[in-house]
Amino acid sequence: MIANTAPSFLARWRFPLLMALFMAVLMVKHAPAYRGDLVEYTLDTVAIASHGTPDIRLENIERTRALLGEAYRYPFDELERGMRAGDQDLYAAFARGKDGDVYPVHFFGYSLLAAAPFKVFDTLGLAPFKAFMAVNLAAVFVLGLALRHFFTCETRAWAGLGLFMLCGGALYWQWTSPECLSAALLLAGLLYYTGGAPLRGAVLAGVASWQNPTILFFFGFAPLLKLCLDWQTGAGLAANLRAQVTRQNIVGLAAGMAVLALPVLFNLYEYGVPNIIARKFSDPTLVGGTRLFSFFFDLNQGMAIGLPGLLAAVLLWGAATGALARRVLLVAILFLLALAVPALAVLNWNSDAAGMMRYAFWSSMPLLFVLLAVLRARRWPAALIAGVAALQALAMVHADSYKYTEFSPLANRVMAQAPSLYHPEPEIFAERAGNHDNYISPDQVYTYRMNGAPVKTLVNASNPGADALVCGAGAMIAPDNAITGSTRGWRYIDGAVRCTAGDLVQRSFQFADLRAGTQVALTEGWSTLEANGPGWDGAWSDGPRSRIVVQVGAMRAQQILISGAYLENEGRTRVSVNGVDLGWHLLDREGPLALPAAASQGPALTIELEHESPRSPGASDPRQLAFFLREINLRAMPAP
Repeated sequence: MIANTAPSFLARWRFPLLMALFMAVLMVKHAPAYRGDLVEYTLDTVAIASHGTPDIRLENIERTRALLGEAYRYPFDELERGMRAGDQDLYAAFARGKDGDVYPVHFFGYSLLAAAPFKVFDTLGLAPFKAFMAVNLAAVFVLGLALRHFFTCETRAWAGLGLFMLCGGALYWQWTSPECLSAALLLAGLLYYTGGAPLRGAVLAGVASWQNPTILFFFGFAPLLKLCLDWQTGAGLAANLRAQVTRQNIVGLAAGMAVLALPVLFNLYEYGVPNIIARKFSDPTLVGGTRLFSFFFDLNQGMAIGLPGLLAAVLLWGAATGALARRVLLVAILFLLALAVPALAVLNWNSDAAGMMRYAFWSSMPLLFVLLAVLRARRWPAALIAGVAALQALAMVHADSYKYTEFSPLANRVMAQAPSLYHPEPEIFAERAGNHDNYISPDQVYTYRMNGAPVKTLVNASNPGADALVCGAGAMIAPDNAITGSTRGWRYIDGAVRCTAGDLVQRSFQFADLRAGTQVALTEGWSTLEANGPGWDGAWSDGPRSRIVVQVGAMRAQQILISGAYLENEGRTRVSVNGVDLGWHLLDREGPLALPAAASQGPALTIELEHESPRSPGASDPRQLAFFLREINLRAMPAP
């Protein structure tokens, strides 16, 4: 009897035991990488391990600060100062709940998983924040079990784990942030759900969504992927759909959605919104073609530079292997877009990353699933797998060679050899050119130099001082420069900037002029002047129309630049000057407006502004606001 059961026992446990041994060696030999949203997750892990609840207390700050050291002191000091002062608005990554308790803006699920190993390591005198490595590797362990279930083959399961690590897992598994967990559990969820274990798959996807909520699209696309993989030719659409509506699948999806709902319910209870991050740290107007292209093809953090082997295998080989692969690939691409597009709205686009951006890593799991699904029912082409592995290994080495506040070696090479081919999303350029993670401001000019020579300069069309910043007082950026438009009013100038003195003079009317009311007068449709500090000294429009009168004397105005900001980020204004309609414009980003001869005659310019959607900012403020005017700039021919 023993002889008959021994092989079965070994066959069942050999793979998980070897995985556990290998991961234990990794835990011993490596230290945690304090990256990503580490302030939130380390602090909340200490909180849960200390008192069993995720609310942050002053003693939690003191303990976490002591464990991390002086290098991470600033954010903890800021949070502590705000908590002691009773501030409602705290250090950016934290918020007060309905009863005044303080929580991280990210859901505490990841910290909850890390709390138990944290206590164990702390008790044993080991580095307690290795707890995050333990959680990340536990997710990879679960992925390994899902791969064995999917392939029913240990060798292929090992190969699948290797592909996962080469497709980003190697970059993120040491992080004190949940990217590796989200990616591993999302892929494991797809493998289990389509492999006949929908309950396990859906629950794992629900856990993966705790920290990255767009993974909720799993619950729409996983059934579609399973439908494609299980499709019975000749049975018809209705019959194939009925085959998917089983008790097992419905229970699995319901259980997974219940897990997914936990952060939503917590946010609704504490903050009154489904997701506090979406409310405080995202802007839907940022979603657009520039960021979508950046997500996939940016030479610093795009998916293409992190996953060249995977993309080549899936798109070139997978799409050519038959109708089944093409259907699965189409659904996976739509799934990938559903995961990626909401991420385009985040305010911090150039956030901490190891090579490709964090969102690109876990969003790519549907593509890795396609490759695994296509390979499940056929002999693995050795050349294909070797090629994918080689390309991905090179990508991982490249990703590990630079920081997210630096341009990648590939980006540097392209800018040196062919700068006109690369114009990154402005935030990426501004922060990496300055080697910092900060805010990008339209009032600044950003220049990247190589060997002291300017390679690329970034200016905003709404910045009236751009000419002086680039060319010096009295000179202007020449119109024959190699200028390429980007998003939100930003413009790239490739190479050395050519300047010209020109015949135009520039007149700037700022807050002091608005207050004096002599050279420029806000005649109607304006609220009172407000002095709120740099960038917010000026006046709000009040009502659907506003009028400004600017004294120009004998000068003939050629261009006018109306600088300011909208109450709604996507506002528009119809501009008329001296009765000449100039059309609708985005005054916060478009740059100077050319004035036809009929609109440029002095001695005064009457500027009429029609606002698209004025509204009250709140119940306590009855004004109908639309546009905040900061200053007006004229370029004009000097008086004879």
